[in-house]
Parts: sequence; structure tokens; C-alpha cells
Amino acid sequence: MDGPFSLPHTTFEGAVFPAVPQGAAASMLAVLHQLAQTQYVPPEEMAGLQFRQIEALAAHIDRAVPHYGVSLRRAGIRPGQAITEAAWRNVPVLSRTAIQEAGAALHARDMPQGHGSIASATTSGSSGRPVTIRKSALSRFYWQCFTLREQDWHQRDLRQLKMTLLRDDQRGDDAPDPIRRSDDWGEPISVIYPTGPAILLDYRADVSVLWQAVLRERPAILTTFPSLLAALVQHSIADGHRPEGLREVRTVGEALSGDLQTLCESVWGVRITNIYSAAEIGVIAFPCREHGRMHVQSENVKLEILRPDRTPCDVGEEGDVVLTPLHNFAMPLIRYDIGDRAIFGAPCACGRKLPVLSGVPGRARDMLTMPNGERRFPYYGHGEIMRIEAIAQHQVAQTGPGQIDIRLVVRRPLTADEEAHVVGIASRHLGAGFAVRLVYHPELKRGPGGKFAEFTNEYEGARVTPRVEGLPPA
Repeated sequence: MDGPFSLPHTTFEGAVFPAVPQGAAASMLAVLHQLAQTQYVPPEEMAGLQFRQIEALAAHIDRAVPHYGVSLRRAGIRPGQAITEAAWRNVPVLSRTAIQEAGAALHARDMPQGHGSIASATTSGSSGRPVTIRKSALSRFYWQCFTLREQDWHQRDLRQLKMTLLRDDQRGDDAPDPIRRSDDWGEPISVIYPTGPAILLDYRADVSVLWQAVLRERPAILTTFPSLLAALVQHSIADGHRPEGLREVRTVGEALSGDLQTLCESVWGVRITNIYSAAEIGVIAFPCREHGRMHVQSENVKLEILRPDRTPCDVGEEGDVVLTPLHNFAMPLIRYDIGDRAIFGAPCACGRKLPVLSGVPGRARDMLTMPNGERRFPYYGHGEIMRIEAIAQHQVAQTGPGQIDIRLVVRRPLTADEEAHVVGIASRHLGAGFAVRLVYHPELKRGPGGKFAEFTNEYEGARVTPRVEGLPPA
């Protein structure tokens, strides 16, 4: 155990140990107790438990979400009947475009008792296609429970300072100070346990300001996007400093490349914990502490990896991620193709039976299109590019069938040798058939949700972003 045992808040004066929590804390701890057992349930038994939950969801859909009625019945799924694997595979996969077109037809006309209030949120996801998702209070409760499970697996010392570097919606765009302080870590952790303080850093501030705040505040745990982590590591390399007291970096919201993980661990000497989640779904997968293997949170979501013909992929075979959240009755998403690519791995030596993802290479739109038309993960030697201290930020874009643009924001003009080095690295790793050029920008902006695509394919099905010529080469 990395940190000390944490006693929950207690309801009754004097009943310190063992504590007696009530209300929301008691409910979350009750679910955690079940999760501690189901993580060791064999895969076939877990599939049965998932289908029992989906049967309850399907009965609700038959009554309250008519959009699915015909397709589920054609697949052989009817209220009161057990769902078979064969029937499940007959259910059509739901695309993001279909969600946009269906609109309110996916909204439940009524809700089961006790699911609580409904809230809406819009996400652009990985495809750039915005959808509005409705979720119940019960769905949010389950999100809190799986957030608690992630903490339980990693046993962090709750007394330490936690820093989160994401968007602060309470801060104005022109506010001078990007820092907001809290006395505790916030929900759901602080609902159950006493914690140390927390800091929220707004990513809209200049990265140099954020980097100085990290150095000054000395958090033990830092949570941010992989792209922001890359910018911080580049500042660390440039100025020769490393964050003192930092023990762990948690990355969320974007695909984490192996190069960035290796670079961060070598420069800062800390472990990286990547959380795979989505606004539409909630928590999808996160790693165990013992071996760092990414475990699917099967009690929260049914995750399938499918080939183009929609048959299941084998272990080690890359395919499309198709998800069914199990508890959101306000807007059920049945077999939703989220646009990600992933690979199932072999079972983990930690002993947990939850499925393992050996890789989440990226999103479908962020795959490189090869000269022969095949698609693959766009490895271009980005770890070596990030080590050049003059480069503050970079983005690689495929803008044509054989054209790669490396967009750079630099602290100073690159030398001719540095430019040749960057082009050479990318050309060598991308392989023959690509012309690589450098395009300088004064700024590379993030998307509406704060995410940033380190690689983007603007050649297929996307309009090419106009290039902005910035600093001239040295």
C-alpha cells in the first residue's frame, strides 16, 4: 500500500474507528464492496451479469425509447427474455452520425423511479462531430464509484496535494491568475475520506505560466491531458528543472503515446497512469497498480472490439471500439461505435479477471493513410522531436495522399540542422512515399473541450485547415 489507510468520515460522534458513514458515502462504499468481488469473476460469468443489466435496460427501452424498438426486436431481443450472444451480435452498431440524426428520439420519454434528475452535456469527442448526451443522477453516481475504484487500486496518499490541469469553467478567459484552490480533493473522494488540499489550473493560461505554477506548488499528483503533459515536459527539458515532490501523473481525455510516457518517466522519474474515459460513456478502462495493464471496467460498460465486418476481434488484433454503457437509462447508447481503435490483451498477472486492453492506438480519424490506402498508427518519432528544447508545441497533419505537415510553435527559430533533424526523424519513421515539410505557427489552439490532437488526418473526410505562416526558418 503506497499511502496510509484512509478512515472514512463518520456520522456519529466518537465512532472514529471503524467509521460509520451514511448517505451517499455509504452507498458508494457498498458498490465498492461489490466491485472488489466482481473484479475476480470469470469472463463468462461477467458476460452473464452484463446481459442481466442489459435486459433491464432493454425492457426500459422497449417502453420509453421507441427509436430502438424495431432493431432490437429484429435482433431477437424482447422484454422478459434472456439475451443471447448471438442475438446481441445481430443488434446494429450505432454510429455518431446516427446519434446526431436521431436527436431527441434517443431520449427516454420517462425514467424508472429513483434514477434522479437528468443533465445534458455536449461533446465533440474524437471525431469533431458534436453530440448532446443526457445522463441521469444514477449514471453520475456510478461514475463516482468507478473513480473511487481507481483510487482504491492505486492507494494514493490522500493527505498530499493534488493538482488538476484542465479547464476551469468558473474562471473568465481574461482572468490573470489560472489557479483556484480547494481545501480538499472534491467529490467523490472527499465525500467519503478526509483529504489534503487541491489546486485547479486552467489550461487557457500560457503554458510557461502553468509550468511555473507546477514548479512552485510542488503537487504530489498531477492530472492533465497528454498534450498538456507533453508541453510541460518540453518546458522541463528547455529550462533544466523537474517538478519536485511529484509522484504520479494521471492523464485523461486523449490517447497517451508510448513515446510520451517513456519520455515523461525518464525526464521526471514518475509513473504515468492513463485513464480511458469518454463523456458519453464515463469510465471505460484504467490500469492496475501491480503491472500497469489497462483493465476494462466491465461492470460499467460492455466493450467490444470489432473487425470491419462487425465480427469480434481476437486477442492481439486491432479493431473498432464499440461500447454499451450499462446504467444510463436517460439516453441509452446500444453498441455505440465511439471512433476509437483498441486491442485486447492477454489476462493480467494481477489476478483480476477484467478484460485487458494491450493498446488503444488512437482514434479512427487520427490514423495515417499509407500510399497504398492502408491505415496505421501514425508513428513519426515524436519522442525525439519533443526533445528539441526550442520546440514549444507541435502537431503533425496528413494534408494529402503523400503530404505530411509538421506544425511548430517555437521559442526561437530552429537552426538548419535542427530542421533537417526533425524532417529526417519523421521521414525515417513514416516510411517511403511521404513528403514532410515544416510549417511555423504563432499558436496551435485546442478544441472546444480543451483536447488537442497531436496527429490529425485532414486528408480523408476532412477539410484541410488553412496554414498560417509564422516565424521564418533561421
